[in-house]
Amino acid sequence: MPPFRLLTACGLAWSLLGLSLQIRAAESTGITVCLPSDQYSHVTGEPPVATPARGDELFQQARQAAEAGDVSRAFQLAACALVEDPDHAEARRVLGYEQVDGQWLTPYGKQMHAAGREWHPKFGWIASGDLPRYQQGERRAGRRWLSAEADRTLHELIDRGWQIRTDHFLVTTNHSLEAGVELAGELEAVYQLWRQLFAGCFLSEQEVRDLFASKRQARGQSKPFKVVYYRTRDEYIAALRARQPRIADTQGIYFDNLGVSYFFAGDDGEDVAARNATLYHEAVHQMFHESLGGEKNVGALNNFWIVEGIALYFESLQRESGSRFTLGSPTAGRVPAAVHRRLVDSYYIPLAELTALGKQELQRRDDLGPLYSQAAGLATFLMQFDGGRYRDPLARYLQAVYAGKTTDASLAELCGTSYDELDRQYLQFVRELSKSGGSG
Repeated sequence: MPPFRLLTACGLAWSLLGLSLQIRAAESTGITVCLPSDQYSHVTGEPPVATPARGDELFQQARQAAEAGDVSRAFQLAACALVEDPDHAEARRVLGYEQVDGQWLTPYGKQMHAAGREWHPKFGWIASGDLPRYQQGERRAGRRWLSAEADRTLHELIDRGWQIRTDHFLVTTNHSLEAGVELAGELEAVYQLWRQLFAGCFLSEQEVRDLFASKRQARGQSKPFKVVYYRTRDEYIAALRARQPRIADTQGIYFDNLGVSYFFAGDDGEDVAARNATLYHEAVHQMFHESLGGEKNVGALNNFWIVEGIALYFESLQRESGSRFTLGSPTAGRVPAAVHRRLVDSYYIPLAELTALGKQELQRRDDLGPLYSQAAGLATFLMQFDGGRYRDPLARYLQAVYAGKTTDASLAELCGTSYDELDRQYLQFVRELSKSGGSG
């Protein structure tokens, strides 16, 4: 089975004051995000007791944030409202759900429901009456039923692999149906959290105001992100070596010219955290590139650092408990390395110099490892400094980078300050992180 272990949503009831403070993205503790329950975020055990009053108050705060143009925080609060009250109709509408036959469904889930299918956390979308036969070890192949062993033989080669479709992903795998379904569910969770934080990249402030004011419906997505998941590392290397000579050094990769991410199943005992970090990193590359209509060679002339920096930032994604996740905490991902490089090694490329680097120029540097640590730290800074002061400018910056419409000065202009001041604030930021548990 795959090593990825991000989900699930089982919900926690926090005090509104405590949650609101966490949503404010304190620079020393990271950003809090919540995963609403749906068919993909499988819940085990007894569901938590709903607290509608708390959910409604959080959604009112979300509306206020939307009206103020605080896009990502509006979506964060709406998602957390659904943790408190899974049946909050307005929060469900804002996040794209629709109630059908007493259950909240995603757009693709609605299509499957109409076709008589339901999502199962092991088998994916199956006909409602087929579950007993699946549980007995049979598998449907068109109109036929096969044994699980015969089904594995049928899908042994990746070209004939199982295909698992969700709202936002199409996973092809020759590992097993169960592994493909689990990976697809993991990726849906990553997408939900990513969409909250970076909605400002593809929604205008006015669109968000109208959405929260019930003047428009949530946007849908018809084309899924394609993912290929190999049974073994050797198969992964053999299939991709011609495209990437150093593929053996990777645990996953996204090819923007193909529009496909590739991963492989890990062996027992491998570092699950490291492999999860790769999954999040490459998924974020894919989601940004394909959601923003990125050029084939994003960052070719300048500002390439943020393409890697924002994916590195997502490597810090951690589940705290239940439906509560954090990003950018001082002990997660590459944040400790970023703090160490700046405070202990005194390593730092000033932003005026860093933003001028294009993709090839940056990737050919001898200090690529330290530079990537700095990129992770700077992305964390732009997301979290001073309660998220630069988060919306960062969204517009990412939008411009992926559209190929930046200059060396774009980041400073969008942030409304100089690169010298941003360099100074970054130093202040990493010092605060170091006091909260980061290296240094």
